[in-house]
Amino acid sequence: MDPVFLQFETLRSVLYYGVVYGIVLAVAAWIYRDAKARGSDRALAWFLATLVFTIVPVLVYLYLNRDAGPGRRET
Repeated sequence: MDPVFLQFETLRSVLYYGVVYGIVLAVAAWIYRDAKARGSDRALAWFLATLVFTIVPVLVYLYLNRDAGPGRRET
């Protein structure tokens, strides 16, 4: 194989997984901030669970808070 092709494939993989992990990190931060705004004492646990298990905690969090509406933020 051509070394330039391998470098392109590696760069593409790094960018792809970087974007995916960035999205997961952004969603985990959103869940953390929302849980804190709702007064949850388990906001850090939600954050860590989202980082480790990705989609399952997001779905569970959204299901559990579906009737609560947006979190109230104190400014």
